[in-house]
Amino acid sequence: MRSNGHRLAGAELIHQQPVRGWLEFKRSPLDSYGPRMEAHLLDRRGGKDLILPLYYARLARIDGVMHLTGNERVGRSNTKANTRRVSQSWLCALDPADAQPLLARIRVTHSTGFSAENDNDIEDPFAPLDYQ
Repeated sequence: MRSNGHRLAGAELIHQQPVRGWLEFKRSPLDSYGPRMEAHLLDRRGGKDLILPLYYARLARIDGVMHLTGNERVGRSNTKANTRRVSQSWLCALDPADAQPLLARIRVTHSTGFSAENDNDIEDPFAPLDYQ
């Protein structure tokens, strides 16, 4: 629940337009890094990505909606450039209204005292849900 690498508060997410597509959650091709999962939101089954895919994806929670967490690769994607991994999470629901109670519980906290969007925050929560 980030935009351009910056964390978003739950109140900001409620007013954003959801992205609709075909969710594909599958095992990544095996290579030297071992088994892992990735999630793609496609325009149709077997189609193109609508948003950046999640790598090292895991299903964190199901509470009426699916909560997927992982890493996006941000930056140039050619072979000589290094991409930056940014933590990201998705809420997947058939109806966006189903996700609103969960979005209302998201709290963006920070330890530096400067900004809730400070990405160098050591206390950056992997899944910023208030589980109370």
